Amino acid sequence: MTEPWDRNEITERIKPWVLDEYLTTYQREAWAWSTDRDGSNLWWACGSGKTLAGLLWLVSGHPDERKLIVTRAPAKVQWKCQASQYTELYPTVLSGFSSLLIPDDTECVIISWEMLTHWLDSIEAWCAGRKLSIVWDEVHKGKAWRRKEKYVTFKGGVGWRYMDNRAAAAAQLSEMSSRRLGLTATPIRDRRGDLWAQLDLVQPGGWGKNIGFIKRYCDAVQNEWGGWDASGMSNCAELQERLAQATHRVSYAEMSRDLPPKRRQLIYLTGEEQNKAVGFISEYKKIRSSGKQAKFEMQLMEAAARKRAWLVETVSDLLLSGQKVTIFTGRRKDCEKLYAAIERKMKKTDIPVLSGHGGDSIKIRQELVKEYAELETACAFIGTTDAFGEAIDGLQNTDTVFFALLPYTPGQIVQAEGRFSRHGSTRPVLISYVICEGTVDEHVADLLLSKLEAVEATLGDEEAGNVARTLSGEDNEEAIIDQLLTIED
Repeated sequence: MTEPWDRNEITERIKPWVLDEYLTTYQREAWAWSTDRDGSNLWWACGSGKTLAGLLWLVSGHPDERKLIVTRAPAKVQWKCQASQYTELYPTVLSGFSSLLIPDDTECVIISWEMLTHWLDSIEAWCAGRKLSIVWDEVHKGKAWRRKEKYVTFKGGVGWRYMDNRAAAAAQLSEMSSRRLGLTATPIRDRRGDLWAQLDLVQPGGWGKNIGFIKRYCDAVQNEWGGWDASGMSNCAELQERLAQATHRVSYAEMSRDLPPKRRQLIYLTGEEQNKAVGFISEYKKIRSSGKQAKFEMQLMEAAARKRAWLVETVSDLLLSGQKVTIFTGRRKDCEKLYAAIERKMKKTDIPVLSGHGGDSIKIRQELVKEYAELETACAFIGTTDAFGEAIDGLQNTDTVFFALLPYTPGQIVQAEGRFSRHGSTRPVLISYVICEGTVDEHVADLLLSKLEAVEATLGDEEAGNVARTLSGEDNEEAIIDQLLTIED
């Protein structure tokens, strides 16, 4: 447990206006709940203010301790800015490989998950002899099945050592720290087994070994190749009870009480509504010997091509009506082709069309989002889900969102949706999932639907459940019935 000290030392490091008028009720509750715990999780909806909650937790630690924030690369600047905005904490951002030295007088550092292995030794030296508090932002990024590997000693014995990956580096730091806080809106990115790694980062050893966890809660069985299939569910009530003790949760419903409404719809394009995918048959024949992944990529390209013409016409109409529109694509090539088509369509207007993907630098991506956020009039933003679906703030004032290709995991789609309904939102938003009949879209949707239902069953995640109902067509059916009843009245 944390050591007692004068509370004034804590409040003096927080800007007075934050304490007096800014904090929400659930932020105050989380602050009190997490401060007295050495290891805790905040599982909050996207846009609910997790960064501020993490900063409050940090400044509530021992005055002489080191403070470490591990986050996604695009969010490093956001953490630094909010630290100086809300508190008297002034972190140093670690980047690059050239200078692996941290000045001894540095109290707090921010580092990306991607750079963790490169700075591990320097962080350990910086913390030597001091207490360490860690905020694991987007704690699900620490997922890995293997953190350690066997080795043979010179005497012929067998030992264990950490592997050279970010999950192993994170585990090492967690074991040497005195306090840990995990932050995420999507604790289950794909399967229930994803939970173990992040729970172990926040409470090292508290959840046993990974193999024991998946056997107990994922109905894990060994396959014919000696690996483990952990895609099932078991002992659900027990797991939910344990998670309730280890996590503080804020649902989307609680967070969004004062936000404009968010609606969803499924747009199912039949064969007659689809564009012809010219040239894909010949290309598909060329890659027959390239393996399953290449064939799957070609199927995704075909699905994107079949809906491109529909998207261009629909988005153009929305832009001409004055709306701000965002389109999430799955792949870089699809993003570039859709951008070129929409820009060509809007060439004779003064409506801006912006586009970005993972091939752009973080700086360019941040500038694109900033430009979009500052535009009050009609404009379009086209980006890949991987590049702009997480750790991005600035897309919230969008009127209509299209998922031109569905993500494969529940975590991706919940995170991406969270860009649009969050603090700062002033417009109602309509989120549309576009699926083409007779294409790989249908298989991806079915896979995603089953995973979303599992997340809802495990965590009681209402957002995952709402997305699942939209993909299944339930919400659409209810909306049609409501509309008909209104007309009859």
